[in-house]
Amino acid sequence: MRKTTFLLCIVSILSLTLLFQNAYGAAYMKQKEHIDAVKIMGTMQPAHDLIVESWITPTKMAIMNEKQKTVIDLDKKTITTANHEEKTIVSMPMDFSKKMNKEIGEMSQEEKDSFEQVMNKMMQMNVKVEETKERKKIGKWNCRKYIQTIEMAMGTTNSEIWATEEIKVDGELYAKHSTGMMAQMPGMSQNIDAIMQEIKKIKGVHVYSEQTTVMMGQTMKSSVELIEFKEVKAPSNIFDLPAGYKKVEAFQ
Repeated sequence: MRKTTFLLCIVSILSLTLLFQNAYGAAYMKQKEHIDAVKIMGTMQPAHDLIVESWITPTKMAIMNEKQKTVIDLDKKTITTANHEEKTIVSMPMDFSKKMNKEIGEMSQEEKDSFEQVMNKMMQMNVKVEETKERKKIGKWNCRKYIQTIEMAMGTTNSEIWATEEIKVDGELYAKHSTGMMAQMPGMSQNIDAIMQEIKKIKGVHVYSEQTTVMMGQTMKSSVELIEFKEVKAPSNIFDLPAGYKKVEAFQ
């Protein structure tokens, strides 16, 4: 089994899960995302900026930029990504343990038990949120500053988050999305309640955030800024995937 690819896919799912900290109902969001240059697996990845658009409904979410489109379906419990550069489509179950079982099918029982223990430990997450008294206006929104720390065996992410309560959102729907996805992740079900209680300390919508992640000996810095937010019905075809793309396996 290609362990590097396997690990990167897990990290990708985790990143999408955390995006639901901004998912609040039938709404449209536009964000500007910046990622600093970073060396991953010995290869230098250049810095880049992307405009990310998200359409959110009670059961589905579409996250789109010029490079890819990801559709999360809570009813089908799937995460599907279309890569526009490679013209490929990859679909994975939200219950990642099913994919893990398929990948480790040829291992002995002892190897399976050992692997599952490692994966469960690797994916355990501790989240800590601190509310500060700092306030400032970002764009057209008045915001409060929060400090968020996420600790995992794979690494730590420290975030400075500015959130506003001026955008009215559906907090219960947010909790449904976040809890539903994170509970599917290996090793997270044990402390999902504690994670959600910390995340809920951030009141309102994230307007601007800066993240520093230290993972596998590498430091990655990024930022996300909210440009537009509106509650509006999603277009009927927004969750469709491109025609003619090749379907590929998640781990190959």
